[in-house]
Amino acid sequence: MRISYKKSIYTLLALCLLNAPALAQDCNGTYEEGMAFLKKRTQSAVKQAVRKFESAKLCYEVNRDQEGIRNCDTQLAECQQILHYYARQNARITNEEELTFPASGGTQILPIKSRQAWSFTGSHDWCNAQKEDGGLTISVEPNSTPVRRSQTVTLKWSNGQQLVKITQERSELQFSVSENDIYFTANDQEKRVEVSANVDWTVNQSTIPEWCNLRTDKNAVYLTLTPNNTAEQRRATITLHAETKKETLRIVQDMENFRILTGSNSDTISFLRNGGKRSLGIEYTVHKNSSGWEVESYPNWCKTSKESDNLLQLECDKNKTKMDRSGVIRLRKGQRIISLMVKQSTKNESLKQRLFGK
Repeated sequence: MRISYKKSIYTLLALCLLNAPALAQDCNGTYEEGMAFLKKRTQSAVKQAVRKFESAKLCYEVNRDQEGIRNCDTQLAECQQILHYYARQNARITNEEELTFPASGGTQILPIKSRQAWSFTGSHDWCNAQKEDGGLTISVEPNSTPVRRSQTVTLKWSNGQQLVKITQERSELQFSVSENDIYFTANDQEKRVEVSANVDWTVNQSTIPEWCNLRTDKNAVYLTLTPNNTAEQRRATITLHAETKKETLRIVQDMENFRILTGSNSDTISFLRNGGKRSLGIEYTVHKNSSGWEVESYPNWCKTSKESDNLLQLECDKNKTKMDRSGVIRLRKGQRIISLMVKQSTKNESLKQRLFGK
């Protein structure tokens, strides 16, 4: 038995001596793996490097490789310095990572759990921070814009710093016009419609009629219509857009009802040689703030006078010439002008016409 035991010991020692180069090679391989992780310098990679260097150190101790042990100790010390840096960077003096405020603003206290001296940076025109006992008081102004806004407050102390995000919700979309129904007379001048919005807005150009000239600035729409000389009202609906909201401008322009009543469909009235007087009715639509009508011109042999807003008086002189004559009487109301043709012959009324009206 004694001889057999000694023989086993000698066999084991022989095997260790034969495998010593392979064991040394395994130690070096593990060490090199640790160096590869260390070069990455990230926190997780450095932790991997620590495990590799510790395994390599145990391997070198089995092989009694003092140089390998020293190299592992050197790299482990460097790893600890890097991990200590990350520990300082990851240190926290408050549990809050973000404070959220409503659009109306307000004040919140950011609690600080640290006995060491600390400071802060990051105040903004809408976000004011003030250091007080036990924490940092954050005051936020109302947000009148439709944009969610944010600001970062940086807490600093001797061993590191911490970022806290301050966010504020957006205001509700505001978009309205001072009036939706705009009435124009036939010859109205420019009208202004006020626009109240906290976002950019646009006009749908395809909804603007050709008889409407439209311009805008930030706070208003300006509408100028060409005179309506037709016999019917003109209508249009112009749309304005701001994000998801829409406003409509419903435009109505009255027609210009302005005419001389001659008693027939003709715009001509005739006088005989001896002339005389005629009274003609005037029809027109009376609008708010609209002006009345006036005689603009007439021939010198046929005088006109405005008897009332609805009556025009004509008085033609005797035609002493040997030729028929004609002229044009023009009446103006605003920008609208209407004409009446006046004719006078050289003939007199016959006895039959005087007696029987024919």
